[in-house]
Amino acid sequence: MIFIRIVLLSSLLFFFSYARTITIQKSSDVTNFTSEFTNTDQMIKIAVISAPSVIGKYTQSVYNVSQATLIALRNNHIQLKRYDMTDESSDSLSQILEKIRQDGIDAIVAPLTSSGAKNLTTLSIHIPVYIPTVHKRDLPDSPDNIVFGGIDYSAQIEALLPYMGNSIAIFYDNSSVGKQLKTSTEEVFLAHKSENKKISSYPIDLKGDNIVTYLAKPSLFNKSSIIIHIPVVKSALLAAHITFSRIKVHNILSTQINIDPTLLTLTQYQDRKNIILANSLIEFPNDIYESNMLMNNDITFDWIQYSTSVGVDYLVSLLSNTPRKYTMRLINSQVIYPVELLRAKEYGFEPITVH
Repeated sequence: MIFIRIVLLSSLLFFFSYARTITIQKSSDVTNFTSEFTNTDQMIKIAVISAPSVIGKYTQSVYNVSQATLIALRNNHIQLKRYDMTDESSDSLSQILEKIRQDGIDAIVAPLTSSGAKNLTTLSIHIPVYIPTVHKRDLPDSPDNIVFGGIDYSAQIEALLPYMGNSIAIFYDNSSVGKQLKTSTEEVFLAHKSENKKISSYPIDLKGDNIVTYLAKPSLFNKSSIIIHIPVVKSALLAAHITFSRIKVHNILSTQINIDPTLLTLTQYQDRKNIILANSLIEFPNDIYESNMLMNNDITFDWIQYSTSVGVDYLVSLLSNTPRKYTMRLINSQVIYPVELLRAKEYGFEPITVH
């Protein structure tokens, strides 16, 4: 049965790798949403700017979460407008910002990559901007009117530190995010653990084929903490192979990237019983949660959608001088998320501690 699951997971990895090459159909350049019973004399205008060719599905999902969150806030004086760009270059951003200025926009939600966010911070912007996809640590010198909502992976790794043994094996996606998480893990581990420390690192290819190759020598991983900075399907494949190879690992640790119900469906309990994950999606105001669920938005497990909801709530509070629904603090223009640790149990994720 384990062999069959491994074959199935390998097939799924091929499918997801192939699906990444499929072009996502573009929606119209500008769409509008206005709350019912709006009073145009006191209208607050919020723009969502993004490049569909760069962030793909998140162009639509960030807009949908913004809609749902505004509906939940029951503010009758808000207009949401979407602006799509061809890319995240400084030229494209400048053109969009000029349109926004002409349209009298009051605030911006900008789901950008780190590169796009860096370009944005060099431009002249005098209205509040919220970037749900990037942490302020990546752009420490950005203007104060730009607020960041990215997850703090370093804080999550710090929270996992007490569960790391003296030997860790890092499996990471060979992407910019994966490499950054690998580096952060090494820095945290070396700074805090005892003298007898051992680190090994394993970059995972696009299809995850080299996972089997790495685990061909089980003795290399016995009593080690396995740190997984790879997408959930590859993580499930790795966990299944560890069980299949009878490797006696200390535990398996991961950050927000694997807080996903797919992990539960693609693994058996014996594969995941030693998995501990760090999670920052904890607070869910009832109205915002229900509104997003009705619109099939996944703020429970998708951290970019969750961060978008937090940001829209913040912007509305700022512009309308009303209380925020979310209570997370903002320090130095960054949302500060709590961190809790979860175990991947038989039927779900169970909290084990909160920091």
